Amino acid sequence: MATHLFSIATAIKTATLPTFGVIIEEEILGSSGMSRVAIKRAKQVKGVYENPLESGIWWINYYVEGRRHREKVGRRSDAIALYQRRKTDARMGIKMPEVRPRIPVFFEEIAADALAYSKEHKASYPGDQSTVNKLLPTFGKVPIDEITPQKIKAYFDTRTDLTKTTINRYRGTISMIFQEAIRNGKATANPARLVRLHREDNSRVRFVTFAEEATIRAIIRERCAVHESEFTLALETGMRRSELYKLEWDRVDLKRRQIILLQTKNGSARAVILTDAAVDALKELRTRSSDKHHQVCLSRYGEPMISPRAWFELVMEDAVKSNPALRTVTWHIFRHTYISRLVMAGVDLRTVQELAGHKDVKMTTRYAHLAPAHKLAAVDRLAEYRKQHEGNEALA
Repeated sequence: MATHLFSIATAIKTATLPTFGVIIEEEILGSSGMSRVAIKRAKQVKGVYENPLESGIWWINYYVEGRRHREKVGRRSDAIALYQRRKTDARMGIKMPEVRPRIPVFFEEIAADALAYSKEHKASYPGDQSTVNKLLPTFGKVPIDEITPQKIKAYFDTRTDLTKTTINRYRGTISMIFQEAIRNGKATANPARLVRLHREDNSRVRFVTFAEEATIRAIIRERCAVHESEFTLALETGMRRSELYKLEWDRVDLKRRQIILLQTKNGSARAVILTDAAVDALKELRTRSSDKHHQVCLSRYGEPMISPRAWFELVMEDAVKSNPALRTVTWHIFRHTYISRLVMAGVDLRTVQELAGHKDVKMTTRYAHLAPAHKLAAVDRLAEYRKQHEGNEALA
């Protein structure tokens, strides 16, 4: 059996194939012409490294008169050749490329870039902005090269006030910031990608009971009655916070009792059908609207609002003092409440999916356990079927 090994140099002569730093050996077996290809990892070459890993981008690293030089090259073979040339030039006294002092890039800079992108392209911009504001005190003045997966995890470990779900959202925001920085050429790696996600428990859906709703509503009336209509709309429409606070009057049709949302989380438009309580809330907000602004939700000073945080956090502080169980209530819980009440009222899941604006019915089935009545009805139909057919068989 004749065996022939072809190195990567021979392989390049026959076909130009990317090797990405590996050596390809082809073994031809006998006269059959069958071959077996083995791929071996290339040997590490001093002063040559890949950054980021598996990117196919190779760098060289060398020292001349005690000063460190790093150069970005590209292909591994080119990097090896340049490294050897630089070492030869150094021995011959040829002047090396000037080492420019590297200006550090701080986290606050790439966070600002990411927020600019989020504001233009993402419906979740208010949430991103809120998360970034909470990250800046810790990471804002830190050079991005010093932010490692270990430092990010250590920060999360100190945030015992956050749920696992919220920590995952923070991780997602940090990852988005570094990803945008890579696209802008300000970062070469994304440390957040190496931070493990927490396992989220979505089996239990938190919703507000009517008694809890009454407690929160009473505090709103006492502290900031001007915002009660916003609270009502959140409960009666299930709109997400960003959808509600971006809503403009030209999207509201009180005669047809519907709101048309053009920008939603899942990327498609949807119609929100209004209850009588929602219509009344919109009529109240209409009395406070102005020609200067088109937004539905305005502050007590008549300025557009991007979030209810300013007044809602104060309300919930008092609510938690009255009922500690309300500690887990966030604004998004009102959306869960809307969907949960639809299911508990006996509305079929397909209709609930459409009203909630879920792209996938799997999201809606999280609430199915709240409607045991339709399951009981199905079992009762089975019992009726049994009685009917037992009677028919007896007559036969």
